[in-house]
Amino acid sequence: MSTGSSGFLDESDLPKLYNVVQSNFIRYSVDIVIAGLREFFRKDSLYHWVPDAWGFNHTVDHTDLPQDAGLKDDLTTRVFIGRPNRMDVIYYPAITAKFGGSRQVPIGLNRDRGRVDYETLTYEDDLGNRVLVQSPSHFVISFAVEGSILIDIYARGIRECEDLAQLVTIFFADLQWNENFKSGFSVKPTINVGAFQNTTDDRNDKLFRQTITLEYRTEYRREIPVNGIINSINFCIDFADDLKKVEPNMAPNIEINTSIQLLDVLNEL
Repeated sequence: MSTGSSGFLDESDLPKLYNVVQSNFIRYSVDIVIAGLREFFRKDSLYHWVPDAWGFNHTVDHTDLPQDAGLKDDLTTRVFIGRPNRMDVIYYPAITAKFGGSRQVPIGLNRDRGRVDYETLTYEDDLGNRVLVQSPSHFVISFAVEGSILIDIYARGIRECEDLAQLVTIFFADLQWNENFKSGFSVKPTINVGAFQNTTDDRNDKLFRQTITLEYRTEYRREIPVNGIINSINFCIDFADDLKKVEPNMAPNIEINTSIQLLDVLNEL
């Protein structure tokens, strides 16, 4: 596992092997939507979300439970929030989120190729003299991603369905916008709320669904350390300098030329 700069945990080792520090445009985006909604409705009493011991929805058998269970206690969750399952949701009301598609858009025409990020190094001698030096740290390759997340709200009543849709819209349009932006997940000002519609009957009850299309923008970023390349250059310089110090009588007919192309080194990373 590896952790990117945005704090997202990658289960695969491949992003770390290729110096990918930010790739949060699919799974991470859906996870941050679900996590935000759970914390939001956890504060409510009517649509009170309650986690179980493992952090999932606390859906329990309601046999012998009072009708107001979950309003002022944590006996059960009063709303299901998560991803769609391979089986239909059987706990209502429910809020599910899934990836709706994305497209790559350029940050620059060259995807920031050739960009170098610098770091500030501080050098201080024994006399207290201090100097700040700007040193290259990373080569950067990046692009932006624009996509959408589909949030489906299922409820047995029209008012309940519309009420939840309104709360979700307020949450992403205003209350959670700054936190999402700090996480590298920027929600666009336009949030489309679809009209409610009847879906397949749930046993003997009517079931209503409302879909919110959440459009967002995020970025992909790969940072290639400069240290390895600088070390290769220093090795060549030191090696060539040592050759100049060797007496010509030892190898008068030998000449060593070393050439390293920067693009070749980048392609090997």
